Amino acid sequence: MEARITSELQSHVRALRDRQQSPLPIGFVETAIASVRLFWSDGPIARAPLSYDPGIAVIVSGRKIGFFEDQRIAYGPGQYLAVGLPLFFECETEASADAPLAGLFMTIEPHALQDLASQMADQDLPTLPSQPALGIEPLTMKGPVLEAVTRLARQLSNPAEAAVLGPNTLREVFYHALQDSHGRVLLSQTRRNRPEARIAQLLADLDRAPDRFAGVEGLADAAGMSPASLHRHFKAVTGLSPLQYQKRKRLMRAKSLLTFEKLGVAETARAVGYVSATQFSREFSAYFGTPPSRADLSSYPV
Repeated sequence: MEARITSELQSHVRALRDRQQSPLPIGFVETAIASVRLFWSDGPIARAPLSYDPGIAVIVSGRKIGFFEDQRIAYGPGQYLAVGLPLFFECETEASADAPLAGLFMTIEPHALQDLASQMADQDLPTLPSQPALGIEPLTMKGPVLEAVTRLARQLSNPAEAAVLGPNTLREVFYHALQDSHGRVLLSQTRRNRPEARIAQLLADLDRAPDRFAGVEGLADAAGMSPASLHRHFKAVTGLSPLQYQKRKRLMRAKSLLTFEKLGVAETARAVGYVSATQFSREFSAYFGTPPSRADLSSYPV
């Protein structure tokens, strides 16, 4: 049964990719459901920095390998990645014309996830306890979660079904993920009294207003922690100190502006908060291994 469903899922995602008008070998585009995006690569991509938002990334073909601190995270067809917090890590893609990378990335609003977890608790349905840990886990897709993802991929090809049925099917995917092994990483943003939930809210605030906080003290005040406690919990769930995270966030945003909005180097430096374009170029080159003047899609992981 699972082999048949996997083949069906591959067929639906391949059809979505074939309908894209973009000739680019690498893509990351919206679908008929706002919180579901299609991604693909028709060739390999060398190891490079990548950011992930909270959600579920399903690999249908091809293979990705992530490197986080001293951990190696590999996942391929029939697997998915549950991401509990916004994270930065390095990633490489194994893909070719015959075996391209293709998959779906699904997100859910924190309040919707909280409501889902609460309803499951009210019905005495199992959800694994949240715990301080790396906010990313590779999982094998099987049983109910595989069936729900396959149904969702089919609905994406039909605008009416996507609009009417898609949101409930997406909710079903997260319902099963919360019951799956390591699904606890998704619960980190629902346990408001836990340190990792405070960090999740802080990261969301940084996304909305990156210049709002003045140094570590401002971040600690916003999270209701001491600077030492913030540093300890922040690094436990993101692998980075607060200042390292902010710096990488700025550089990832800069690469997006250079690659997709075609801004110039000086303009991009100003847009992400650098006073000196020279300092920006130096830090960008050190992080990405290429100067900002040469940033393009060929070095942009999906």
